[in-house]
Amino acid sequence: MNEHSYVTVRQATIFDLDLLAPLFDEYRQFYRRPSDLGLARRFLLERFQQNQSIVFLAVRQDGFGAGFTQLFQSFSSASAARILNSQ
Repeated sequence: MNEHSYVTVRQATIFDLDLLAPLFDEYRQFYRRPSDLGLARRFLLERFQQNQSIVFLAVRQDGFGAGFTQLFQSFSSASAARILNSQ
């Protein structure tokens, strides 16, 4: 990226699957899992459909995905409250 390039970070929606699935597939490959774009897409689709995670997506100025983070709700027994865990 040059000095005039930037990214925008926003909460992703189900309509962002085409940007997110390749990023998620690359994430899995980093952890030595085989590439499987269909699996990545299905996993993300289920999370959106079942409202099981919150995803933030970084989008480059040219419209390509630059990165993401996925948050899953969990519970802390010590705090007796919901918490978000990131992936």
